[in-house]
Amino acid sequence: MIVLSPESLNEVYARHLDWYPAIQNPQSAPEHIEGLADIMFQFDLILLDSYGVLCRGSTPIEGAPEAIQQLRKNNVSFCVVSNDTLTNRSVAAEKYRTRGFDFTSNEVLTSLDITEQYLSSLESSGNIGVIAPLDHPSNHLLEGMVRLNGCNGEIPDGVDTLLFLTGAGWTAKMQENMVNSANGRQFDLIVGNPDIGAPHGDHVTATPGYFLADLVEQTIQKAKPTLFGKPDRSIFSMAIEQHQITDPSKVLMVGDTLYTDILGGNAMGFKTLLLQCGVYQNENILEVISRTGISPHYIAPAL
Repeated sequence: MIVLSPESLNEVYARHLDWYPAIQNPQSAPEHIEGLADIMFQFDLILLDSYGVLCRGSTPIEGAPEAIQQLRKNNVSFCVVSNDTLTNRSVAAEKYRTRGFDFTSNEVLTSLDITEQYLSSLESSGNIGVIAPLDHPSNHLLEGMVRLNGCNGEIPDGVDTLLFLTGAGWTAKMQENMVNSANGRQFDLIVGNPDIGAPHGDHVTATPGYFLADLVEQTIQKAKPTLFGKPDRSIFSMAIEQHQITDPSKVLMVGDTLYTDILGGNAMGFKTLLLQCGVYQNENILEVISRTGISPHYIAPAL
């Protein structure tokens, strides 16, 4: 497990801004509010990040289940939009139920759902090396690929595409072996979870975006990665299409990370709400916004 500070997290994101949509900030400074209830009636759809907004690891954040019930009570449409690549819609409802949330499968959209669309379109996959535990919900779509976890991270000859699916089970030694075996080679790069890190308990742990960035920086990869999660447009576009939204300004994206939730939401023309209970917990949020150059429309302590 690699633990990141909020500062180092943002530094990695900042080094790879060319992977993400251009920064588009609100014209005015962010408005501080108490929580979602202050503004929820202004929107036709509320999109919610998961880790750092609803939960930290598997533990729900105080007040989050009650906030979801308030949305239901007031008939405000919402959808969880997460870069989780261990969960797709077929297992989402049960996973969140264990965390105190009563979501249906139609109320959760993950980057794994987007990635599975890509995987199902492949005609051949023997040239792809994938970072994912050997027991994964998408195993039926990963057949024929080289499972790098099973190779202790070493990339065999013949692999020319790397899919960074999930960091579960991925070790520092596997990362070292992958980097060493990638030296002098170039790959097409695909990442199911572009997050650099995610909050778990009282710390932030590295996620697939970090392992991708480390590989790119150490082996001078030239290809621009294909992203299947926030801040890329694809996951946002699917969410608003499914909810038949035609006016993006009537959508609120709620997140805890400036480079994914807020940058991506702003680029889509959504309004954005940054919560302080996630990766920037205990940080001076206005200083973080100033350093990154990415600003939300609203700031709140929690949901």
